[in-house]
Amino acid sequence: MKRLLRWLVPAGFRGQVAAILILGVVLSQVLAGVLYVVSLPQWQRVLRPDLAVTKVAMVVKLLEAVPAPQRAAFAKLWDEAQFQVRYEPTVGVLPLPPRDTDASLRAQLAAKLERDSADVEVSAQPAAADANAKMIRVLLRGGGALQIAAPIGFETRVGLLEQLATVVFLILAMVGLWFWLTWTVNAPLDRFARAAERVGVDVHSPPLAVHGPLQLQRAIRAFNEMQVRLQRLLTDRTLMLGAISHDLGTPLTRLRLRVETDRADDKAKMLADIEAMQIMLTSALSFVRGVDDAEPREVVDLDSLLQTVCDLVSDLGGEVTYGAPRRSNYCCKPQAMLRALTNVVTNAAKYGLRARVSLQQLADGGFVIEIQDDGPGIPDGEKAKVFEPFYRTDEARESDRQGMGLGLSIARSIILAHGGTIELRDREPHGLNVHIFLPATFLAAFV
Repeated sequence: MKRLLRWLVPAGFRGQVAAILILGVVLSQVLAGVLYVVSLPQWQRVLRPDLAVTKVAMVVKLLEAVPAPQRAAFAKLWDEAQFQVRYEPTVGVLPLPPRDTDASLRAQLAAKLERDSADVEVSAQPAAADANAKMIRVLLRGGGALQIAAPIGFETRVGLLEQLATVVFLILAMVGLWFWLTWTVNAPLDRFARAAERVGVDVHSPPLAVHGPLQLQRAIRAFNEMQVRLQRLLTDRTLMLGAISHDLGTPLTRLRLRVETDRADDKAKMLADIEAMQIMLTSALSFVRGVDDAEPREVVDLDSLLQTVCDLVSDLGGEVTYGAPRRSNYCCKPQAMLRALTNVVTNAAKYGLRARVSLQQLADGGFVIEIQDDGPGIPDGEKAKVFEPFYRTDEARESDRQGMGLGLSIARSIILAHGGTIELRDREPHGLNVHIFLPATFLAAFV
């Protein structure tokens, strides 16, 4: 059943709108075909009044054009099952009062023949099963009368019953189309709107199921990804605030004790604690700025940006090599991207002995940046933790006491804000490979 629905219901908005239009046309054609097939026999059997008047007038004029003795034989030439023609040679006067059942038809026929209405009689056929059966009698010039029995209906082909059936069918068809449109298009949009409202209240609400047209499915996937990023952002902020509160507690306690004891020889230590607190706050502000930076996006040469990063790290004493330069335009926040790549390359040069940077452009316009080092690597259990704010491995704590563990957190936040990903992969026989993917969607959207 689901496969049949997928086949019947197009995937995209344009396909669904086209399907609705085509279905409406098909339904109208089916309705016309049904009415034609059902009513065609009756239409062929029952004459319209104007056609009946024309046909009767033609027979009358033809009979009047032949001699009276030949009229009976000539009338048989026009005799049909649905148009019975008889010549009555002995009738000279029509009965009075006339037994007319259709004054309009009688008036039309008299006007067509240019006769007095007394020379024309229209009545219902006696004992006829068809309500449309009419008996027409016309006095002929030269003697005799013409009698015609034929079914004569309304001016319009479709009667009241057919009109009511048509209206009911169209109403049901439109209601069906409306329900189908609501079910296939409006229902997923309504679920999407409710999910957006729910996330505004509870960012940890369950993700929205991917259903509906293709364009809406893309929007839902982007919405779910945005919700994950919001959750990660709130988690990082919570961890950051908790870490700042914890880490500031120790130097503040030492400062309080030294101020209360009023020992002059502790001034240098007090200044060291203040400097550590300043470094901590600067790192925290840098982390926040990396996430909330309002820097505008610009098209930059990603190759030149990486070369600048490598030069900055080399000037600080790190051993960095970069692959062959190539022009690679990319739309990003230049300063934020420079900060992210600098943090990653600096970590590779500091903890991995040396860093080798490479840039590769993908067929769809995206880019892959890889930073490889020859260090001891990171255990699998800590690969995800090193991106958390203020988390540092044991080796990092031992080699750099002033580090705050925010470099990779800042880098990840900036790369995620550009729609990319960053992964840590092991190298053989040892070392680490930082794999950064930057999608082409941002380039296409802002160039």
